[in-house]
Amino acid sequence: MKLQVYTLRYLLIALLGVIALWASLFYMVILEEVYDNIDDGLKNSKLLIIRKAKESPELLTKHESEINQFTIKPVPMGRFIARNHSDDDDDDDNQDVIYNDHQYMEYDDDYEPVRVLKTVFMASDGNPYELTITASMVEEDELLEDLMTALIALYIMLVVSIVIINYFILKKVWRSFHSLLDKLRHFKLGTGTVFHAPPSPIDEFKVLGKELEALLKRNEATYNSQKQFIENASHELQTPLAISINRLELFAENNMLTEEQMEDVGKITDTLSRLVKLNKSLLMLSKIENRQFPDEEDIDFNELTEQIASDFDDFAAFKSVSLHIDQKEPLTFKMNKGLAVTLLSNLIKNAILHNQTGGTVAITLSEKQLIIRNSGSDQPLDPDFIFNRFARHGTNEHSTGLGLAIVQSIISNYNLYITYTFDKEHVFTITFP
Repeated sequence: MKLQVYTLRYLLIALLGVIALWASLFYMVILEEVYDNIDDGLKNSKLLIIRKAKESPELLTKHESEINQFTIKPVPMGRFIARNHSDDDDDDDNQDVIYNDHQYMEYDDDYEPVRVLKTVFMASDGNPYELTITASMVEEDELLEDLMTALIALYIMLVVSIVIINYFILKKVWRSFHSLLDKLRHFKLGTGTVFHAPPSPIDEFKVLGKELEALLKRNEATYNSQKQFIENASHELQTPLAISINRLELFAENNMLTEEQMEDVGKITDTLSRLVKLNKSLLMLSKIENRQFPDEEDIDFNELTEQIASDFDDFAAFKSVSLHIDQKEPLTFKMNKGLAVTLLSNLIKNAILHNQTGGTVAITLSEKQLIIRNSGSDQPLDPDFIFNRFARHGTNEHSTGLGLAIVQSIISNYNLYITYTFDKEHVFTITFP
């Protein structure tokens, strides 16, 4: 996931929580303000009505006023005394009862919410009366609907604003970082080029670029040192080994040697030949791990598999092993051709070498997979061990134990994937990206 998307995701999650909390608080404040304004109007109406009733006693006989939304009803003296009302308490807000109710509205032909104030006062005639005042109230559902509409509009505006800011401002900020990544992605050791970080107005990216320049400079020096060592080892070791083998062969041609001495010379020659193979394999493994095979091209594995299989026809005939190739789909992948040949050669050679007399080797190619089956021993191999260096699975003294290690190194170098399974046959599966 890209950093911009990663940041935006958490920012949106945080905004959802903040907006939800803000909306709840905003709703409570607005609703309380509405109630407070309506209650103030009701209390003001109470004072005016009571004053008017004391000045005009005839108002007490009307009892109801639908237009003015208030009613006046007499109450028993005992009830008035029980509530502990007095002339001094008539205007005391603590004696008021305010609550929500619903009232039928002819215009809307429906019951609408209203705010009701009830109080008891002592009139000028000395009798207590109950005053009920109603006032229309903003419907909670309409208020909530309006608030939700406003919040959704606010949310959309915030999201659009964040996306625009993220796209234009953050993209500009991270432009130098992506330029650095792109240049780093195309940089390869051993080409002789020097890595220079692109300029950036951001201090952190400047420091990152300088550290990368220093790191790659050290890696380039280490790479050249290892490359030189491998090249020197390849020449300096192979030459004396070849000379030693040639001298032993000349020495073996001397008719003066006894049969026992000839056997000793043969054993020494075999040991030196194995050392030559081991040296070549280790040098090959080092070159692969140091990525000293930069040349790449599109490899047709169908054609290459047929060529390598034909090269092993004599060896397969000698081992009495039948070799079959099933090309279901064309398989093409870009890599170094020499490494592709080494990859297939090691796998096919191992499949024949460690097979049984009269056994089979089946190679299947599809668009993304290359599968090699062989009817070897009846015991499965250890998948966690077979790709290690110097891992041997038999008594063959000529095996260096590096064949599958080289295969694993090539696989890792090109981000391929190899698996080993056992289903009455030994199966090696290479999956291409």
